Amino acid sequence: MKINTVFFKETQQFRQWWFIVAILIAIIPSMIFSIYALFQQTVRGIQVGDNPAPNAVLIVLFFAMGMMLWLFFSMKLEVSVDKDGIHYRFSPLISKTKLILKEEIHRFEIRKYSPILDYGGWGIKKRFKWGRAYNVSGNIGLQLYLKNGRKVLFGTQRSQALMYAMEKMMKSK
Repeated sequence: MKINTVFFKETQQFRQWWFIVAILIAIIPSMIFSIYALFQQTVRGIQVGDNPAPNAVLIVLFFAMGMMLWLFFSMKLEVSVDKDGIHYRFSPLISKTKLILKEEIHRFEIRKYSPILDYGGWGIKKRFKWGRAYNVSGNIGLQLYLKNGRKVLFGTQRSQALMYAMEKMMKSK
């Protein structure tokens, strides 16, 4: 069995304090309200509002918000570079690791970008000018220009290490 040396590996998650606060402010009140309304309607027999939601809708709302919360906290971008190419996964949205072979790469660079202006935010994004982006935080990324004309950007917190790994990968046999 042949072991492939990994030149670079980075795992990033959404852990910016302001983003966590925004998510919690958006989701927790909906979950609390659905529990409150369900309790009022089923246990106390008191109608909530002029046109109350059925209990099934309140239960579905609670679990849907819980799933969104779980999805947010479980999302992570994993990028690694070895002699074959760039392996990446954005779980749980992309559960299977994908590979961009080094033979597919025309050129690459580390560049500063605006997640909002260039791509419309963080996550998995696609824009005509810059191609597809996989980013979690920050504004520095590895921009790949592929031989088929596609462009791919991977956000990174370790740009120098990633650049070194890319150079090492491209020189390896």
